[in-house]
Amino acid sequence: MPTEGIYANVEGLAQFTRALSRAGVDGTKQEVKQANFDVADKLTRAAKEKAAGLTRQQRAAAESLRATKTQNYASVRMGSARKPYALGAEFGAKKLTRNGQIARGFRPWRGNQFNGWEGGPGYFLHPSIREKGPALIREYMNHIDRLMSEAFPE
Repeated sequence: MPTEGIYANVEGLAQFTRALSRAGVDGTKQEVKQANFDVADKLTRAAKEKAAGLTRQQRAAAESLRATKTQNYASVRMGSARKPYALGAEFGAKKLTRNGQIARGFRPWRGNQFNGWEGGPGYFLHPSIREKGPALIREYMNHIDRLMSEAFPE
């Protein structure tokens, strides 16, 4: 299960859920779906907590974070029609105004092209992924292992 940035691919998860369907194991597919959601929800809550200590704009943008439920993956979505600035609040801005200042309301750029900051991109969501991600992945895999041993005892 290699991880690259914010993406973790659980090899064989789709095949596992299909095997559960074929085996007729009741409720386990729903548990996998719930485990997916739980990871995304915990990450969302951690990012909102991190944003609580930042600017008003970043706190408001973090409120748009939401976990989604799917069978084969978990995701966190950010932004909305009411908060179109959410990605700017997370990554900052590169564009300067005439007087050389960062675009009004945004912090300095911390996106994928930033070279001078050791911590990586983002102000609240991506730092939360870096901090909480490994533990959440371990927790998730322990849950999947338990489900596998219950569904396929041998």
